Amino acid sequence: MTGAEINRIIALGPFEISKGSCTITLGEVENKVSPRCMDVLIYLIEHSDRIVSTEELLHKFWSSVASDHAIHKAIAELRAAMGDSVRRQRYIKTVPKRGYKLLADVLADSATVIPEPASLLSRMRQKLDLADTRQWLVGIAAAVILSGLGWLAESERTQRQVDQLVIGVSPFRFESNGGDSNRYLVDGLTSTLINGLSNLGPMEVLAISDTDTSSTPTRFGISRLPSHLTHVLQGTLIQADERLRVIINLVRTDDGVYEYSGRFDMNQGELFNIQDTIVTNIVGALAIHLDDEHRANMLDWGTSDAIAYDRFMKAEFHNAQFNPDDWQLAIEYYTEAIELDPTFVSAHLGLSAAANNYSVFAKIAEKQRLLELVAKSHRAIASIDREHPALVSIRAIELRMAGNEYRQEETVLRQQILSGTPPDFAMAHYALLLMSARLYDEAQRFLDKAAEVGPFKISPDEIWSYRITLLPPAQAIPARKLQLLERPKHVGFLGSVARDLTAIGNYQEAIPFLERQKLADRQGPSAELTTLIVDTARGALNRENASFLREFDDDKDSAYSNGVASFMLGDFDAGAHYWSQIHPLQKRWLLNLAHAQEIYFPARILANEQYTALLEDLDVGRSWQRTLMEGVMLLEGVTGVDLSETAYTHYQQDIFMARNNLWAENVWPVDASIAGVAQSQ
Repeated sequence: MTGAEINRIIALGPFEISKGSCTITLGEVENKVSPRCMDVLIYLIEHSDRIVSTEELLHKFWSSVASDHAIHKAIAELRAAMGDSVRRQRYIKTVPKRGYKLLADVLADSATVIPEPASLLSRMRQKLDLADTRQWLVGIAAAVILSGLGWLAESERTQRQVDQLVIGVSPFRFESNGGDSNRYLVDGLTSTLINGLSNLGPMEVLAISDTDTSSTPTRFGISRLPSHLTHVLQGTLIQADERLRVIINLVRTDDGVYEYSGRFDMNQGELFNIQDTIVTNIVGALAIHLDDEHRANMLDWGTSDAIAYDRFMKAEFHNAQFNPDDWQLAIEYYTEAIELDPTFVSAHLGLSAAANNYSVFAKIAEKQRLLELVAKSHRAIASIDREHPALVSIRAIELRMAGNEYRQEETVLRQQILSGTPPDFAMAHYALLLMSARLYDEAQRFLDKAAEVGPFKISPDEIWSYRITLLPPAQAIPARKLQLLERPKHVGFLGSVARDLTAIGNYQEAIPFLERQKLADRQGPSAELTTLIVDTARGALNRENASFLREFDDDKDSAYSNGVASFMLGDFDAGAHYWSQIHPLQKRWLLNLAHAQEIYFPARILANEQYTALLEDLDVGRSWQRTLMEGVMLLEGVTGVDLSETAYTHYQQDIFMARNNLWAENVWPVDASIAGVAQSQ
C-alpha cells in the first residue's frame, strides 16, 4: 500500500473512513474493521455510481473457490460498524439478485486530489508546511463530520415521521376443545412478545388491553386506541387434545386491513419452551413481513408463508455447514417448511439437495431412507406441476444417489447438453463423470463453462469444490483450509485435507484434521476411510496387524475403505475381494473417489493388468472411459471442448488411460514414500 493509500481519508455521509487504520469514525466513536472489509467498502465507494455484484467482489478480493458467505460476512461487519441494518438500510443497500449499492454520499476523498509533479524546492516547502496542512485537514474533516451528523439527525427525524411503526400487542385469546391446561400460556405471551418485537429495529411496541380493541377490525380507528398506533397484533391459541395451533393477525388501524396473517401448529410440551417457540415464530414472521428485502426474497424463493420461509432459511444455513448433524437439522427444517406450505417447491428441492449431500457420507441404511425422502419430494412437486423445471434437478439427484445408475445419468446429461439449453447443473455433473473416467483436463474445461447457480436457486453442486478436486494435493490443501475457516465442520474438506497432507508425507499435521473429521462425521464411513489411509501411509497399519481387513464380514459399509487400505498395502487379492462386495448404493464412492485415491497405491498395483481388469469388471474402467471420451467428442460442437491429445491417442489405441492428464509429470506420484510403504510389506 502506498503512502497516499495509507493516509487516505474519506468523508462518507456522517463518517470519516481511514483506509490505512481500517477505521470507521462517527463523532467520538471509532469502529475498526478487518482489512478485507475495508477493501470492500473502498471498492463500493469507488464504484458508488452503480450496483456492485457479489461475483465481482468475490473475484476482486477472494479466491475463485470462495463462497457467497464471505461477502455476506463482510457486508454484515461493515453494517455493524456503521450502525446500519438489513431492515433500515441507510448506507449500504442490498439489491436482491444483483448485489450491493452504496447509499451514503462521498463528501470528500483525499485520493481525488492529484498533485502535479513537484520540484525539489516545492517538496521542501511541503515538508515545512506539513503541520499547517494537517491542521487544515482536521478542520475540514471536523466540518464534514458536523455536517454529516446534522444530515443524519435530520434523516432520522424525517424517517420517523414517514414510516415509524407503532404496534399494539393485544392479549392472546384462548380456545379449547375441553381442556384448559394451557390457558395460563396466554398470560405471559404479551409481555414476551413485546420484548421480542422491540428487538426488531426502530419501532414502538405497546401493550393494549382487550377493552381497547374491538373484535371488528374496521373499528380500530376509534378513540380508545392511542392516536399514533399504526398496527394491532392479535393472536389466538387453540388447544385440541395434544396439539396447539397459534393464529396471528397484524391489522392496520386506519382501515382494518389484515396486513399479515400466520398460522403454525406444534405439540404440547414444557411451558417456557412452548412460549419461546411461539414468540420466535411470530417475531421471525413479522421481521420478514416488515422488511421489504426479506419479503421480496421470500417471494422470490417461492412462498408467501413467512414462518415456512423462516424454516427454509434456517435449513439453508445448516445445509451449507456440510456435516451429518447439520444435514439432519436441515432436513428437519425443510420438512417443517413443507408442512407449513406444501407447494413450497424450493423447500422440496432444498431437502433433496441436503439428502444428496448427506447420502455421500452416510451408511447404506441411511442412504436408503434419504433416497425415499427425495422420491417423496419428487412426487410432491409432480403433483403440483408435472412440468415444473425443479423435477429435472430432483431426477438428477436421484440418479446420483442411486450409485449404480451413472450410465443412465451420462445419457440424460448428454441429451440435455446437446439440446443447447441444459439445466445449470448439467455441465458440472458431466465434469464429475469425466473425473471418474480420469479425464481431468476435459473436466476442467467443462467446469470453466459451467454456470454458477445464482440467487434464489438451489443446485446439488458446489462448482468451486469440484475445481479444488482437480488440484494436486499441495495446491488443494490451502484452498480447502480457506473454506474450513468459514465452515469448520465441513466433513468433506476435513477428510480431504487430512488425506492430502498424508499424500505429501505431512502425517503430523494430518492427524488433527482426521480427529476433527471423526467428531464431525457421526455416521463414520468417511472418517473410517481417512483413518485407514493415514494409518497405512504412516506405517501404523501393515499386513501383520490388519487381520480385520482379511476377514470380510457383512458390513458392506466398509467394503470400499477396506479395499483402498488393501491396495495401499500391496495386497491386490484382498483389495479386489472387498471392492467386488461394494453395495450398489456405495458404487458412488467407487466412481467419485477411486480415481483420486490411486495416488496412494504402489506403482506395482497400478501397473498390474489385473487392476485394470478389475476396474473394467466393476464398470469403471476402459469401457466407461471410452463412453466419456465419445461423449466429449459428440458434445464438442455444443460445448467447444475437445479431447486432449493424450486422451485421443489412448482412444485411438483402445488403451485405458490411468495417469492424470492434467497434472505435470513431477506431481505423479505425489510422494514416493507412500508407494514405499506397500513395497516394504
